[in-house]
Amino acid sequence: MYVDPDYAEPNLDEIARLIAAHPFATLVTDEPELRIAHVPVQVRDTDDGLQLVAHVAGLDPFADSIRQGARILVSVVGPSVYVSPAWYASRGLPTYNFVAIEVRGTAVPLNDPDAVRAHLMRLVQDHEQALNPGDPKARWRVDEWARDRTTELLPELQAFTLRADQVTAKVKLGQNRTEADRLGTMAALHDSPRTDHQTVECLMRARYDDHGGKA
Repeated sequence: MYVDPDYAEPNLDEIARLIAAHPFATLVTDEPELRIAHVPVQVRDTDDGLQLVAHVAGLDPFADSIRQGARILVSVVGPSVYVSPAWYASRGLPTYNFVAIEVRGTAVPLNDPDAVRAHLMRLVQDHEQALNPGDPKARWRVDEWARDRTTELLPELQAFTLRADQVTAKVKLGQNRTEADRLGTMAALHDSPRTDHQTVECLMRARYDDHGGKA
Protein backbone atom coordinates (compact mmCIF):
# COMPACT_ATOMS: atom_id res chain seq x y z
CA MET A 1 0.00 0.00 0.00
CA TYR A 2 1.38 3.37 -0.98
CA VAL A 3 1.26 5.93 1.82
CA ASP A 4 1.82 9.63 1.26
CA PRO A 5 4.04 10.85 4.11
CA ASP A 6 1.33 13.34 5.11
CA TYR A 7 -1.00 10.44 5.91
CA ALA A 8 1.40 8.01 7.57
CA GLU A 9 0.57 6.96 11.14
CA PRO A 10 3.74 5.81 12.93
CA ASN A 11 2.30 5.44 16.44
CA LEU A 12 1.87 1.71 17.15
CA ASP A 13 -0.42 2.39 20.13
CA GLU A 14 -2.77 4.37 17.89
CA ILE A 15 -2.59 1.70 15.19
CA ALA A 16 -3.46 -0.99 17.76
CA ARG A 17 -6.40 1.12 18.95
CA LEU A 18 -7.69 1.55 15.41
CA ILE A 19 -7.46 -2.19 14.72
CA ALA A 20 -9.26 -2.97 17.98
CA ALA A 21 -12.02 -0.54 17.02
CA HIS A 22 -12.36 -2.06 13.52
CA PRO A 23 -11.27 -5.68 13.95
CA PHE A 24 -12.81 -7.35 10.90
CA ALA A 25 -9.87 -7.97 8.58
CA THR A 26 -8.92 -9.49 5.26
CA LEU A 27 -6.10 -12.06 5.34
CA VAL A 28 -4.04 -12.57 2.20
CA THR A 29 -1.27 -15.06 1.43
CA ASP A 30 0.35 -16.41 -1.71
CA GLU A 31 1.82 -19.48 -0.02
CA PRO A 32 1.40 -21.95 -1.66
CA GLU A 33 -1.03 -19.97 -3.84
CA LEU A 34 -3.15 -16.85 -3.59
CA ARG A 35 -5.65 -17.31 -0.77
CA ILE A 36 -7.91 -14.86 1.06
CA ALA A 37 -9.94 -15.08 4.27
CA HIS A 38 -12.12 -12.58 6.10
CA VAL A 39 -12.10 -12.83 9.89
CA PRO A 40 -12.11 -10.74 13.07
CA VAL A 41 -8.68 -10.29 14.60
CA GLN A 42 -7.50 -9.56 18.12
CA VAL A 43 -4.65 -7.17 18.62
CA ARG A 44 -2.18 -7.60 21.46
CA ASP A 45 0.63 -5.30 22.51
CA THR A 46 3.50 -7.51 23.62
CA ASP A 47 7.14 -6.97 24.54
CA ASP A 48 7.96 -8.08 21.00
CA GLY A 49 5.65 -5.50 19.43
CA LEU A 50 2.27 -5.81 17.80
CA GLN A 51 0.73 -9.29 17.70
CA LEU A 52 -2.51 -10.45 16.09
CA VAL A 53 -4.54 -13.52 17.00
CA ALA A 54 -7.28 -14.96 14.81
CA HIS A 55 -8.79 -18.18 13.51
CA VAL A 56 -10.28 -19.64 10.35
CA ALA A 57 -12.33 -22.74 9.69
CA GLY A 58 -10.18 -25.84 9.68
CA LEU A 59 -11.58 -26.84 6.27
CA ASP A 60 -10.71 -23.47 4.74
CA PRO A 61 -7.71 -23.81 2.36
CA PHE A 62 -6.28 -20.82 4.21
CA ALA A 63 -5.87 -23.11 7.22
CA ASP A 64 -3.34 -25.18 5.28
CA SER A 65 -1.29 -22.05 4.66
CA ILE A 66 -1.36 -21.28 8.38
CA ARG A 67 -0.20 -24.80 9.25
CA GLN A 68 2.71 -24.35 6.84
CA GLY A 69 3.76 -21.10 8.54
CA ALA A 70 2.92 -18.89 5.59
CA ARG A 71 3.62 -15.20 5.32
CA ILE A 72 0.36 -13.30 5.74
CA LEU A 73 -0.76 -9.80 4.96
CA VAL A 74 -3.57 -8.60 7.22
CA SER A 75 -5.59 -5.72 5.78
CA VAL A 76 -7.80 -3.69 8.10
CA VAL A 77 -9.99 -1.03 6.52
CA GLY A 78 -11.40 1.35 9.08
CA PRO A 79 -14.04 4.04 8.69
CA SER A 80 -14.25 5.91 5.41
CA VAL A 81 -16.37 8.81 4.16
CA TYR A 82 -16.79 10.74 0.95
CA VAL A 83 -15.73 14.36 1.43
CA SER A 84 -17.62 16.94 -0.65
CA PRO A 85 -15.86 20.12 -1.82
CA ALA A 86 -19.03 21.92 -0.72
CA TRP A 87 -17.75 21.54 2.83
CA TYR A 88 -14.54 23.44 2.12
CA ALA A 89 -13.86 27.13 2.65
CA SER A 90 -11.53 27.10 -0.39
CA ARG A 91 -11.66 25.40 -3.75
CA GLY A 92 -11.07 21.68 -3.87
CA LEU A 93 -11.99 18.40 -5.45
CA PRO A 94 -13.97 15.46 -4.04
CA THR A 95 -11.98 12.96 -2.01
CA TYR A 96 -12.24 10.37 0.74
CA ASN A 97 -11.12 10.46 4.34
CA PHE A 98 -10.30 6.97 5.56
CA VAL A 99 -8.19 4.60 7.62
CA ALA A 100 -6.33 1.65 6.09
CA ILE A 101 -3.82 -0.56 7.90
CA GLU A 102 -1.63 -3.40 6.69
CA VAL A 103 0.17 -5.80 9.00
CA ARG A 104 2.63 -8.37 7.68
CA GLY A 105 4.09 -11.35 9.48
CA THR A 106 4.48 -15.11 9.60
CA ALA A 107 1.62 -17.28 10.84
CA VAL A 108 2.32 -19.42 13.88
CA PRO A 109 -0.34 -22.12 14.31
CA LEU A 110 -2.09 -22.02 17.67
CA ASN A 111 -3.03 -25.61 18.46
CA ASP A 112 -3.26 -25.76 22.23
CA PRO A 113 -7.00 -26.17 23.00
CA ASP A 114 -6.83 -24.04 26.14
CA ALA A 115 -5.12 -21.23 24.28
CA VAL A 116 -7.63 -21.36 21.43
CA ARG A 117 -10.54 -21.39 23.89
CA ALA A 118 -9.06 -18.39 25.70
CA HIS A 119 -8.75 -16.57 22.36
CA LEU A 120 -12.40 -17.24 21.55
CA MET A 121 -13.62 -16.20 25.00
CA ARG A 122 -11.66 -12.97 24.87
CA LEU A 123 -12.93 -12.30 21.34
CA VAL A 124 -16.51 -12.55 22.62
CA GLN A 125 -15.75 -10.29 25.57
CA ASP A 126 -14.16 -7.67 23.32
CA HIS A 127 -17.13 -7.57 20.96
CA GLU A 128 -19.75 -7.59 23.71
CA GLN A 129 -17.99 -4.71 25.43
CA ALA A 130 -17.85 -2.76 22.16
CA LEU A 131 -21.53 -3.49 21.55
CA ASN A 132 -22.61 -2.33 25.00
CA PRO A 133 -19.81 -0.09 26.32
CA GLY A 134 -21.91 1.65 28.95
CA ASP A 135 -24.10 -1.21 30.13
CA PRO A 136 -22.25 -4.32 31.34
CA LYS A 137 -25.54 -5.98 32.29
CA ALA A 138 -26.67 -5.90 28.64
CA ARG A 139 -23.66 -7.90 27.48
CA TRP A 140 -24.17 -11.53 26.54
CA ARG A 141 -22.10 -13.82 28.71
CA VAL A 142 -20.81 -17.28 27.95
CA ASP A 143 -22.87 -19.84 29.85
CA GLU A 144 -22.16 -23.51 30.42
CA TRP A 145 -23.88 -24.59 27.20
CA ALA A 146 -21.94 -22.06 25.11
CA ARG A 147 -18.67 -23.07 26.75
CA ASP A 148 -19.33 -26.77 26.11
CA ARG A 149 -20.38 -26.08 22.50
CA THR A 150 -17.23 -24.03 21.94
CA THR A 151 -15.13 -26.93 23.23
CA GLU A 152 -16.86 -29.25 20.75
CA LEU A 153 -16.03 -26.90 17.87
CA LEU A 154 -12.35 -26.42 18.72
CA PRO A 155 -11.16 -29.28 16.43
CA GLU A 156 -12.94 -27.56 13.52
CA LEU A 157 -10.90 -24.37 13.83
CA GLN A 158 -7.37 -23.36 12.98
CA ALA A 159 -6.20 -20.52 15.17
CA PHE A 160 -2.90 -18.70 14.80
CA THR A 161 -0.81 -15.83 16.05
CA LEU A 162 1.08 -13.36 13.92
CA ARG A 163 3.85 -11.12 15.21
CA ALA A 164 4.00 -8.03 13.05
CA ASP A 165 7.35 -7.48 11.39
CA GLN A 166 5.96 -4.74 9.14
CA VAL A 167 3.12 -2.35 9.90
CA THR A 168 1.83 0.27 7.46
CA ALA A 169 -0.97 2.64 8.43
CA LYS A 170 -2.61 5.27 6.24
CA VAL A 171 -4.85 7.68 8.13
CA LYS A 172 -6.12 10.29 5.66
CA LEU A 173 -8.04 12.98 7.54
CA GLY A 174 -7.60 16.22 5.66
CA GLN A 175 -3.93 16.76 6.49
CA ASN A 176 -3.44 18.37 3.05
CA ARG A 177 -6.29 20.87 3.50
CA THR A 178 -6.40 24.27 5.15
CA GLU A 179 -7.57 24.73 8.72
CA ALA A 180 -10.82 26.28 7.45
CA ASP A 181 -11.40 23.34 5.11
CA ARG A 182 -10.93 20.88 7.98
CA LEU A 183 -13.34 22.86 10.17
CA GLY A 184 -15.93 22.77 7.39
CA THR A 185 -15.48 19.05 6.94
CA MET A 186 -15.81 18.33 10.66
CA ALA A 187 -18.92 20.52 10.90
CA ALA A 188 -20.58 18.70 7.99
CA LEU A 189 -19.73 15.31 9.43
CA HIS A 190 -21.04 16.39 12.83
CA ASP A 191 -24.39 17.45 11.36
CA SER A 192 -24.81 14.18 9.48
CA PRO A 193 -27.02 11.44 10.99
CA ARG A 194 -24.72 8.75 9.62
CA THR A 195 -22.64 6.92 12.20
CA ASP A 196 -19.69 6.50 9.81
CA HIS A 197 -19.59 10.27 9.37
CA GLN A 198 -19.59 10.78 13.11
CA THR A 199 -16.84 8.19 13.58
CA VAL A 200 -14.57 9.99 11.13
CA GLU A 201 -15.44 13.30 12.75
CA CYS A 202 -14.25 11.93 16.10
CA LEU A 203 -10.97 10.84 14.52
CA MET A 204 -10.50 14.31 13.09
CA ARG A 205 -11.42 16.06 16.36
CA ALA A 206 -8.74 14.03 18.12
CA ARG A 207 -6.11 15.35 15.69
CA TYR A 208 -7.15 18.96 15.23
CA ASP A 209 -7.90 21.82 17.60
CA ASP A 210 -10.96 24.09 17.60
CA HIS A 211 -9.44 26.14 14.79
CA GLY A 212 -8.70 23.17 12.54
CA GLY A 213 -4.98 23.27 13.34
CA LYS A 214 -2.95 20.28 14.38
CA ALA A 215 -3.53 19.55 18.06
